[in-house]
Amino acid sequence: MKKRRLGKTGLEVSELGFGCWAIGGSSYGSTDDRESIRALEYAFDAGINFFDTADTYGHGHSEELLGEVFKQPSKRRQVVITSKVGWDFYHGGNKKNFEPDYIRFACSQSLKRLGTDFIDLYQLHNPKPEMIEEGNVFKVLAQLKKEGKILHWGVSIHLVREGAAVIQNGTSETIQAIYNMIDQRIRRELMPLCEEHEIGLIAREPLYCGLLTGKYTRESRFTKDDHRNRWTEEKYATDLEKIERIKNAFGPSKVSLKQAAIEFALSEQAVSVVIPGMKTVAHVEDHLRAVRSPQLGAEGIQRIHQLYEEGELFQTGFFRN
Repeated sequence: MKKRRLGKTGLEVSELGFGCWAIGGSSYGSTDDRESIRALEYAFDAGINFFDTADTYGHGHSEELLGEVFKQPSKRRQVVITSKVGWDFYHGGNKKNFEPDYIRFACSQSLKRLGTDFIDLYQLHNPKPEMIEEGNVFKVLAQLKKEGKILHWGVSIHLVREGAAVIQNGTSETIQAIYNMIDQRIRRELMPLCEEHEIGLIAREPLYCGLLTGKYTRESRFTKDDHRNRWTEEKYATDLEKIERIKNAFGPSKVSLKQAAIEFALSEQAVSVVIPGMKTVAHVEDHLRAVRSPQLGAEGIQRIHQLYEEGELFQTGFFRN
């Protein structure tokens, strides 16, 4: 497994990370904890050392699974565990909360579930642009870092404007943002900024919430415990049309869509780590194939860039989650 430097954190992380949203069990359909644990252990044995979760994933369940797998100090020292804060599910409902006292409380709860004394990377979970630009929310993170409860901190964002504001603030060490064959918005502006300022860039949703696996059709339906059931029929149909154009661009006979999706995200020099969601050992094996036997090639990657930049269809249908 190749490693890349996570910006100015100095951490050396596997270029393929493990996205832990799905194993929380509340947003991508049902899960089997035993299989989730097997997948985490398999990934670790294969050289993956970057595990990205959030307290809201399964209301702490994803963190608990990570805590179980990496409870031995010898294993814990070999991995980079990152969590996020900002969705308050403790006080009724599920709402955004970035108050300093809440962040401190949520951090303590995450530490308990993870069974660790520190979180390697603690991220604000998609705060509003105004909050990033104002900057006061970062003070509590600096305090938690000084106390040793977190080693590094960053921000998960949606828009280029938000990422630029994070960098302008000058204290964040990482940015987590969406990047995939369908949504390439950060490539032209944010990626160069991250390289210039040594910001570790974490590329999330490289499979576009699973649609770039190629397994979904117009007849597919998502269950109530799957966040994708909120998508409109129009958006879903548009996404499937985009995927058909992408497959025609690089030739599906050469490489599978899901492998191409991971290779595409990994091709960017500005990206420190790509974190596809995984629930099973089979998912881990699929994604390892992209780093062990890449097939897409520079020409295929260029065609997908060109398709996105020149196709009007690709400039519509963006969403937040």
